[in-house]
Amino acid sequence: MKTFFVPGTSVGQFVDRVQQEIQVQGFQDIASVHWDGRSLVVRFSWMGTSTLTYRTKEQPTGFSAELVGQRMSAFHAPFKAGFEERFDRVLANVGARTGQPALSKNSSAV
Repeated sequence: MKTFFVPGTSVGQFVDRVQQEIQVQGFQDIASVHWDGRSLVVRFSWMGTSTLTYRTKEQPTGFSAELVGQRMSAFHAPFKAGFEERFDRVLANVGARTGQPALSKNSSAV
């Protein structure tokens, strides 16, 4: 996702919910998310590491996140659609409203 909005929650609560959903979906060995106080970082680690970095902004009814950086492992390119589908599913299951796919064709290889 390039952008998404999460209504009715803080970034910290969202991260907790996403981590729980990652475990429910069985992706805990390959996916993680954390917030450093400014940026939300999503990491896929399997035969290399791909990272999505989002700038977060508080909104009156939740927060929004905009993709500001991405690095894709060369090994992940063939699996890009699968990563996107899994991440989309996790976001939808925790109540995020999504925009465009984040893993674009112009991702830089790590």
